[in-house]
Amino acid sequence: MRFSWFVVAVCAAAAMLFAGSVSAQRRSHARGDSREALTLSPAEAAEMLSGMRTYLETVQGIVSALAENKVARVPEIAARSGAKLLGSMNPITGLKAPIGFTMMSLDTHDKFDKLAEKARRGTSRTEVLTDLQDILGNCTGCHAAYRLAR
Repeated sequence: MRFSWFVVAVCAAAAMLFAGSVSAQRRSHARGDSREALTLSPAEAAEMLSGMRTYLETVQGIVSALAENKVARVPEIAARSGAKLLGSMNPITGLKAPIGFTMMSLDTHDKFDKLAEKARRGTSRTEVLTDLQDILGNCTGCHAAYRLAR
């Protein structure tokens, strides 16, 4: 299922990339913000922001588990932001986003799933932190490159 959603997202985002992002980028640059703007309906924006809050809650939960030296809790916590989170999202939202945003989003969900699997197999706290560093790199990179249009 993830693969088919991915293919649809890539095809649609590529088709929409030229049409929607050029005017959004012009509006963004005009205000001095060079990040690419995502133009979403209020409901789509709320859904996307909810997903980002889930990412933050997941990261906070993982850090808390590590601080308490309870790596065994990490798989369940990390899985909250894995691919299963996509099942609760409207695929149209992903189709309206720039392809780079969609690709980074899918990669982030995949990284959470891989972290959950590694922790399930009994990885070290250091490895969990290294994976978490990569996930947060995606978050930081995404926020540096994209913003919601207002």
